[in-house]
Amino acid sequence: MNPCAGGHRLGRVARFAHFLRQAGLDVEIGHTRFRAHATDLARIAAQTPGCTHIVAAGGDGTIAEVAQGMAGSGCIMAILPLGTANVLARELALPFDDARTARIIAAGGSRTIWPGRLRSSTWDGLFVQMVGVGFDAHVVHCVSTRLKSAIGRMAYVVSMSGALRRYGFPAMTVMVDGVAHEVVSAIISKGARYGGKYVLAPHSMQGEKRFCVVLFHAAGIGAVLRAGLALLRGHLVRQKGVTVLTGARVEIPAPPALPVQSDGDARGFTPLCIDISDQPLRIAVASTGGG
Repeated sequence: MNPCAGGHRLGRVARFAHFLRQAGLDVEIGHTRFRAHATDLARIAAQTPGCTHIVAAGGDGTIAEVAQGMAGSGCIMAILPLGTANVLARELALPFDDARTARIIAAGGSRTIWPGRLRSSTWDGLFVQMVGVGFDAHVVHCVSTRLKSAIGRMAYVVSMSGALRRYGFPAMTVMVDGVAHEVVSAIISKGARYGGKYVLAPHSMQGEKRFCVVLFHAAGIGAVLRAGLALLRGHLVRQKGVTVLTGARVEIPAPPALPVQSDGDARGFTPLCIDISDQPLRIAVASTGGG
């Protein structure tokens, strides 16, 4: 966990550790000190004899960092959802009840998912939910971390209002399994949800070795507002100017220097290549028939 995330989260993690100890488990809390430190801590934990579970206490960005360090190991990841949107936790129908999460960990049930891998000139790492290129990534690049800590998801709404005035919607070439598409924005998703509970794609691909690729063809403020309204209503896949594909490899070779985000964190700029990690990730879930 991030010890600078605030007193409320510190107290919640301490209570969660108490629930785990009540279930008969030994617990060690690791505090991150810098960006991507969770990856280092997870890698060390995964190599520690007797470690069965590694808990990512945070949001989707923290989960991705932990996955980077432990994917392919014999350990199971558990999720204590403390983030802004907690998309993966909602995607997998994980409980937001900490005592129940502790019981699930103690029971030992899990399911396997296949994270995505994002590679660019400035980033090489895993993601668990989605990558955005274009307008939504521009919003993430511009959002204030201080404002995000203060008002949560509303910080993205504030950032978006300014981004609508500044972003130029340049065209990009998106290669999906070798087929070129000309669009202005793209979201490459392992899951079906976006921003929390909102339905982005018709199917979750978490258990499959492929993605849903949502392509946006229309530029401008009006197009963004129409797409946003369709997302809120659960109709995005039927929106005019939106194409939904599936694929196992996505490349965006041109133009360069378009903003990129993954799991809600800024990840540099295009060009990029996205494929499926060859190291699966086991997630703690309730066993069939209980939990």
